[in-house]
Amino acid sequence: MKDFLNAFYVTFIFENRWRFFYQGFLMTILLTLTSFLFGSLLGALFCKIKMSEHRLIRRIVSCLVSFFIQIPTLVLLMFLVYIIFKSVPLSVVVIVIFGLTLKASAYLSEIFYTAINSVNKGEVEAAKTLGLSRIQTFFYVILPQSVDMALPVYKNKFIITLQETSIVGYLAIMDLTRASDIVTARTLNAMFGLVAISILYLILGWVGNGILTLISRRKHLEGDEIK
Repeated sequence: MKDFLNAFYVTFIFENRWRFFYQGFLMTILLTLTSFLFGSLLGALFCKIKMSEHRLIRRIVSCLVSFFIQIPTLVLLMFLVYIIFKSVPLSVVVIVIFGLTLKASAYLSEIFYTAINSVNKGEVEAAKTLGLSRIQTFFYVILPQSVDMALPVYKNKFIITLQETSIVGYLAIMDLTRASDIVTARTLNAMFGLVAISILYLILGWVGNGILTLISRRKHLEGDEIK
């Protein structure tokens, strides 16, 4: 018991080492939320372009999406930090958010595109027959159904984005994983640090998944009220 308490003290209390985990926790939240939010917006734009009538633009976007999906996340981030933006006076955090956004947007655009195309074409034609415009058809017929289909995978992508932030420590960014590595190097005891960041990752995943689930339930409740 004494050894347990001593290891706990050395990991979190001594030299205020808990601050490493606190800073890493905030950075992980920042990277996850910003990249996932911007990735959702950019993914929606990519999806829109892929559905356009301009064949060349569609092909270019499809190639970009395929490239961002195929390249490993760490390689993409290192490429951006050490080559593309090497001489640009930007914070590494900003560059990493940009890279994670590109990665998330590629997957999300495919999720959105698949969900939209899975909507029954007969319902779309029926909406046009009833006199609905393209915008009205999209918002009243296509969007509600595609959201239902995409939401489960969308929630999983949030978790994946959260997990992908664990590699940014290789770029000297103080996230949860790097915080654990720094404390472990000073204490030579990895157990408490790894347990701590595992719990924090689980909490972030549960909270994010719970919020998206609540949004989904609220949407269904509002839909039932309208009916």
